Amino acid sequence: MIRDDNMTETVRHDLMRSTNMLSVFNCIRKHGPISKRRIQEETGLSWGAVSTFSADLLERGIISETGRVDTGSRRSATAFDINLENNLIIGIDTNVIGMTGVIIDLKSRVKTKIHQELVSNHISELLEQMKGIIRLLMTEVSDRSVIKGIGVAFPGHVDTERGVSVLARQFCSLEPLDICGILKGEFGLPVVIEHDPNCCALSEQLFGAGQGLTNLLYVRLSRGIGMGIILGGEIYHGFAGATGEIGHITMDPDGGPCYCGNNGCLEIYASSEAVLSRCEQAARMGDAPRLAELLARGEPLTLETAEKAAAAGDGAVYDFFYRAADYAGLAVSAAINLLDPQAVILGGEMPDVKEPFYRHLREVIDRRVWNRRSIDIRVSHLGRSSAAIGAASLFIQQAFFSAVGPDAS
Repeated sequence: MIRDDNMTETVRHDLMRSTNMLSVFNCIRKHGPISKRRIQEETGLSWGAVSTFSADLLERGIISETGRVDTGSRRSATAFDINLENNLIIGIDTNVIGMTGVIIDLKSRVKTKIHQELVSNHISELLEQMKGIIRLLMTEVSDRSVIKGIGVAFPGHVDTERGVSVLARQFCSLEPLDICGILKGEFGLPVVIEHDPNCCALSEQLFGAGQGLTNLLYVRLSRGIGMGIILGGEIYHGFAGATGEIGHITMDPDGGPCYCGNNGCLEIYASSEAVLSRCEQAARMGDAPRLAELLARGEPLTLETAEKAAAAGDGAVYDFFYRAADYAGLAVSAAINLLDPQAVILGGEMPDVKEPFYRHLREVIDRRVWNRRSIDIRVSHLGRSSAAIGAASLFIQQAFFSAVGPDAS
């Protein structure tokens, strides 16, 4: 019993230490060049703690001394800032609309970006494509030793602690797959993995529409529909790491089949793929003549083309967007009623369709939220690199500062 208490106390101490060191790092990342006295004022930590953590970060090469800063009264002090050149992270986002890779520095600034369409929907071929993008990114760096690790954003059910994709039906992956182990074996770098909407939520919290918020929902309305949840300033994973599957809420028990094995899921009504599939059928059957005309001219079947057809008078196309907003609004308002966030951030390409979709979505949410209270709805402007940047940023937090980092085992 005593042994267990001692172990618990050790874990608690390590967790507090890693949390405080991350606090010092984030302070320097935000305000650097900055003195230790200013770090103490910003973080509320003791002088001894700031001195210890800054010395540790210096020794590890995460920060550097950058001259001196004026502290008033004709005095100056040593200034610290982030060591940007010698600490780079790779982020990879793999989802049904493509694969994006980035290299970021410790301030989460993108140094290099690559985007590719998926070569396949099968997991084995996607892993090879992922490795190829990582190799391409590495060629952009003259000294590969400055790349410290890899963060992966991945759809489906992800076990972040084990570094495993548990289930990814989108990619014909029905068994646990050790993605972190595979990439670590290939590149000799530590790897972390996270559910892709969670990575987007983290990006929003760090430098997007969610800055300054500690409780937010991020909803990606795209070819797939997912949700990232941040509660108390941290990503919320739930018991089994399967939170945020808002796209698989049952909207109609007697509805059509979903690839997840259920029926009537939100994704089959409100995803961009579902809307465009209905648009294509309507154009083929003569129910969307303006869309059919645009397609006959060689325009691709995209949300932009469909929106143009709706604006030109295709009532069927307009109704497809409107109905999708009905379903999405019901699901998002239910999530708001359950979790009561400070704000909801909408991402993906669907919210860009302003008139047939976004306006009605807002109306449905406002009408369905309990007590009709005012809800802060924001639209992401981070673009398709959001999840990759979030994954790389998560690596910084987990690998550099977590009491149980990716190589702890």
